[in-house]
Amino acid sequence: MRLSINNVPVIVAVLAAALFISCTSTPAPVEKPVPPKEAGTQKTPKQFTREGFAKDLEKLLLADKFDAAIALFDTVPEKDAADVSIRKLKASVLISAGKLAEAEKLAVELETQYPADVDILYMRAVLAEAKKDGQTRTAYLNKILKIEPNNSEALTAIGLDYYSKKNYPQAKSTLVKAIAADNTNTEALLGLARVYYMEAELDKAGDTLSIALERAPNDSLIWAERARVKSETRKLPEALADIEKAISLDPDIYSHRIDAGTYYISAGKQKEAREAFTAAIKLDPEHYLAYIYRAGLNDDLGSADEAISDYSAVCRLYPQYWYASESLGILLWGKGDYTGARERFTEALRFNPECAPYALMATLCYYREGREADAKAFMSKYLTTVDREKTEYFLCRLFVDRSGDADVLNRITKEKNINNRNRMLFYSAMYYDLFQNREIAQKYYIEILAATVPSFFEYRLSKWALADIEKASKSGKSGDSGKTPILPARTGGKAGDDSVAG
Repeated sequence: MRLSINNVPVIVAVLAAALFISCTSTPAPVEKPVPPKEAGTQKTPKQFTREGFAKDLEKLLLADKFDAAIALFDTVPEKDAADVSIRKLKASVLISAGKLAEAEKLAVELETQYPADVDILYMRAVLAEAKKDGQTRTAYLNKILKIEPNNSEALTAIGLDYYSKKNYPQAKSTLVKAIAADNTNTEALLGLARVYYMEAELDKAGDTLSIALERAPNDSLIWAERARVKSETRKLPEALADIEKAISLDPDIYSHRIDAGTYYISAGKQKEAREAFTAAIKLDPEHYLAYIYRAGLNDDLGSADEAISDYSAVCRLYPQYWYASESLGILLWGKGDYTGARERFTEALRFNPECAPYALMATLCYYREGREADAKAFMSKYLTTVDREKTEYFLCRLFVDRSGDADVLNRITKEKNINNRNRMLFYSAMYYDLFQNREIAQKYYIEILAATVPSFFEYRLSKWALADIEKASKSGKSGDSGKTPILPARTGGKAGDDSVAG
């Protein structure tokens, strides 16, 4: 019996067993001889037996025909319908069907009559969980353990509570007790394996999951969990085999497809990974996670338009994930859609206002659009939020005053963090690219591309800018940006000028 209302006959499976047991103590009514039917008479109703009823109920539940399953209880003779096993079974079916108010009413009646029945107490715990009443749920679990200290299901539920609170030592000891009480309890085995995983005891986690699979070879969650453990131990072929098995058992579980995609990425199989994320999107087109993964893969595989579409979906579904806006802005910049890029960098800045590069990119987009006044107004407003002692302040001000470039470069070269220095160097290069001398810009782009481990998006923009300069040079247009006309430099703002206005 599991604490779940979504996994249909998880409670029913246990209560059905109780129903069959009760069949031995409550014999079915003796069938009376049926006289031969006369022509035109109605068909004799099917004789009720508990075993037959249970089989019919199981078929309906497996077919997700909950209304029909509930209606089936109306066919039970009054004497049998009053039996506690039938009533418990009906309550469990109502829970599985999501008819919680009806289930609770019946469960309350049952608890009043049978206050020490652990099945009924467990139902009350399930119903409390459905109402998000954790205190009542825990109280019922503790009631069960007072009656049956070694009740495996209650121990499992409490152990998983400890796990959710990251109390791994207590979770481990409780789940071990649950398994000792019932070594076929695969939910406890799965929970224990997850505890081992969190404690980096991967060998124990894998062994525990293998034992669980011996007990429940058709449980896709256990296969998926073992795949995760194997991926962590760099056994990617085995991890992929396990997650594919999980998918074959439960093809409609979103997380299985996500896991498969990430393992394929680790294995260097980008196309297969993209197919896995596409399958996840088909299962749940309103969940953002698969779009994030697929967007990156589409970008890596050179499918820019598809990547733009995926990042757009992420921005719609999960706007607070500003990295999607950043990535979308980069791709739109690369396609020359400066208006679209500006909108995305502005949106990213809204969620991460301390990120000066987002403000700088939005300003560059304004300039690329030929909207100089808007560029200066936007950056002037942003400057009011920047620490005046930081290099970023002077770099941002450069795009308002259009002077003082030598002083800014001097400050940038003194930056100790290599990534930060290269990031800021890109914007200085863009300043020269837009307003001064492309040869100077080219020099700094080349310097940026010499970074050994680039972890900043400006590296990619530098590569594009350098390619643009080289293309323009080959076509004899070295003085042209290749995208928009160079804006006239402000008087006194020549390269090498170290003045800073204001």
